[in-house]
Amino acid sequence: MKRRLFILTLLFCLLAACNGAPVTPAETLPLPSLPLATDVPMLAPTPSRTPRPPKPTPTATTPAEPLDGRGGGLVAFYSERSGNAEIFIMNADGSAQTRLTDDPAEDVSPALSPDGRQIVFITARHDLTGRFPHLKYELYLINTDGSGLRRLTTSQVSNEHPAWSPDGKRISFDSDSDGDGFREINLINPDGSGQVRLTSNQANAVANDQFADWSPDGSQIIFSSDRNGNWDLYVMNADGSDQRQLTSSPDWEVFPAWSPDDEWIVYSVRPANSRNVDVYVMRPDGSDQRRLTDIPGYDEDAVWSPDGRYILFQTDRDGNFELYVMNADGSDQHSLTKQRGDDYWPSWSIAPGAP
Repeated sequence: MKRRLFILTLLFCLLAACNGAPVTPAETLPLPSLPLATDVPMLAPTPSRTPRPPKPTPTATTPAEPLDGRGGGLVAFYSERSGNAEIFIMNADGSAQTRLTDDPAEDVSPALSPDGRQIVFITARHDLTGRFPHLKYELYLINTDGSGLRRLTTSQVSNEHPAWSPDGKRISFDSDSDGDGFREINLINPDGSGQVRLTSNQANAVANDQFADWSPDGSQIIFSSDRNGNWDLYVMNADGSDQRQLTSSPDWEVFPAWSPDDEWIVYSVRPANSRNVDVYVMRPDGSDQRRLTDIPGYDEDAVWSPDGRYILFQTDRDGNFELYVMNADGSDQHSLTKQRGDDYWPSWSIAPGAP
């Protein structure tokens, strides 16, 4: 079964660049996670290790209440449990896991709308010749009851990693929309109109802006970029102005997500020359960085519950990728899915009709 690794696809791009081959990272970064191949040399530099932030001591709180949907009733994800990547949905406690798509092509990277009624995702069903990691993905929408499947983008490049604005009026995504071979942050309306590009890094030899997420008030967008030679976190205004760097460690910091109360950013960290990825949080200004997971392997792609009390993430700690949930301080980590197939890329929103 195919399994994916964000880090491995980055190394593919770097190796190609070193050999003088055309580099198209726009088509090589759709999905996270796979064990790093032992015969692939680490191309990242080996800097002096900076001390990693300590795992926070959980504060004294009342025990976490069951995830009964009060903070948000639906979780979307994609799974390979049926032998192919398809979009699934379930209740916030892990019950009622239901497949929404059924296509021979890969349907991945779902993002639930703020009202819980729609899912935007990417699909390779229109790429009849490509092979991973060179697939071209298009944006699609589907209602959370499985109806209303419709296409948003029609392009010659890959469009990936969608995220909704808090008011549900815009969708951010990665795309090589200008054809320069590198990924940038774009916006589009939910009906497929009004596509605009927010970032542009044509002056740099290798520069990708990816994995965007919105501040709770919709005024800012946080994203990952390798514009300075390493994957760091950046923030900008929602119109693309005032882009500024938040992290600058030798580690790779990717997949940021803003907490509903505007107090924290959750993100994934891979130390240089490491096979390990952990979930961290920090303040929106880049301060107070804290590690929440500390288990060998891949803990990544974390998202918040709608009430900000919980964090959901994917992990391979059980031998295959499952979705785990924990309290916002990192305590009480436990699985929501237990399947033989891999489950990836969670998105959490309120149930349709919830206040």
